[in-house]
Amino acid sequence: MLEAGRELIEASGNLDDLSINEIVERAGTSIGAFYRRFENKDVFFEVVQERVLTENLGFVREELATHAAWRSTDAGVLADAAIGLYVLAFRRNRGLYHASLLRSSQRKDSWDAIRESSDEVLRLIVPRIVGALREARGRAVKASMLDFEVRAALQLMIGLLVNSVLHDPGPLSLTSRRLGPYLQMQFRRCLGLPDA
Repeated sequence: MLEAGRELIEASGNLDDLSINEIVERAGTSIGAFYRRFENKDVFFEVVQERVLTENLGFVREELATHAAWRSTDAGVLADAAIGLYVLAFRRNRGLYHASLLRSSQRKDSWDAIRESSDEVLRLIVPRIVGALREARGRAVKASMLDFEVRAALQLMIGLLVNSVLHDPGPLSLTSRRLGPYLQMQFRRCLGLPDA
């Protein structure tokens, strides 16, 4: 049921458009089976959301451990890799993020899980970018200042991605091949790094 629900959420991007009948039909199960596991559709959504966010964190950790860009000491390479991760996450989870954003206007806590997941990703990537920036700019630059710069620049980029989820298609469509390079260029500029 969780996989079926995730597929349906990705397709619609709106929990209100999703029926329990559709979930159980796609999963090949029954309404009784649904209610034995979940109190209601909101609880079901929270379980799907938590599962997706856990998978995403695992993916990010694996990328950081295996992708060569994350072993780089070049701040530009790390900046590009960070934006690449965010663009991929938003593309893979557009429907879930859209549904979460819509729910957040009714239930303020529905965006909390995504915010917490994002905070964990920031804890994983920001120190790497800060370290590379500090090496490039000199050790006299305070790490706290660089930490703020990186987090603020990422907040701008994530804000653009959130906006593109809400207003897709738009000038910055999630499906556009121009999105990733454009955000990488903007992130580099925010950090005072040369364009790639």
